Amino acid sequence: MALPVPFVEATTVYHNGPHTGPWQDAWSMDIGVMVPAAIAALLYARGLDRWVDRTRPHSVWRTLSYFAGLVLLVLSTQSPLDALAERHFLFHMVQHEVIMMVAVPLILLGAPTTPILLGLPSVVRKRVVAPLAGTTVVRALYRFLTNPVFAIVASTSIIIAWHLVPGWYVEALRNGNLHAFEHFTFVVSGVLAWWPVIDPRPLHARLSYPFRLAYLLALSTPRMFVAAFVAFAEEPIYIDWYGTVEPVLNISLADDQVLGGLIMWLPSQLLYLIAMAVVFFTWHAASESESRATAAATGERLAGPNPR
Repeated sequence: MALPVPFVEATTVYHNGPHTGPWQDAWSMDIGVMVPAAIAALLYARGLDRWVDRTRPHSVWRTLSYFAGLVLLVLSTQSPLDALAERHFLFHMVQHEVIMMVAVPLILLGAPTTPILLGLPSVVRKRVVAPLAGTTVVRALYRFLTNPVFAIVASTSIIIAWHLVPGWYVEALRNGNLHAFEHFTFVVSGVLAWWPVIDPRPLHARLSYPFRLAYLLALSTPRMFVAAFVAFAEEPIYIDWYGTVEPVLNISLADDQVLGGLIMWLPSQLLYLIAMAVVFFTWHAASESESRATAAATGERLAGPNPR
């Protein structure tokens, strides 16, 4: 029995139903995606241009990371990959993994907070953003949303809801606006999940490096079980959709689902392992730097004042 899904009335903002024509030609320009992406790019670039007296370094690789993440976010939903995702479950999982596991962390690594704030009109920044940021409610909401436990629960719930709750996955493919909302929740899920790990300066993750390692392990485990459930299901779960559309690849629905489950499982686990390795070596480098600073300070105290 299919459960009710969030109702979003179909409009021309997003395409509805499967793409028509050859999948190679299925490029989209959905304004619900292109306009926010263009605004995000413009604000970031404008903010960097205005950020003359920088109080901290902003490396070129951060800028490249931000724009690479934006480009991947757009391509994942506006390129022929979206048409392939409507024909095969495995390509749909590629699309979801690109959004949550690649595009979003790249955007966060771009440290977008300062450039975007500086890119806003000064009247908006001073009269709207600054007063709101100083309120108790907004500060409390920020602490709640960046809580690691909430991040694990929210991101896991979003993945389970769209992949395992009966009816939600298929209805999202039938309704363009609902499908766009699904992708929006994946972006939110990715931000919540990666925020406790990545330091999107000038903001900082609340977890120490050892706890970030534990957090990544806790975050990856439920996703692994969801992927395993899908990959090893005895019957095709999404036959109500993929059983009615013309496939591109000559594979069965069962094999398509197994491959999709494995894509949901293995690449994400590999990326989590890479993230854990980066956290570990960053922790090691920070510890080494702190030890050298402590040793230098101790040496100066033992040497005493310089004679004149």
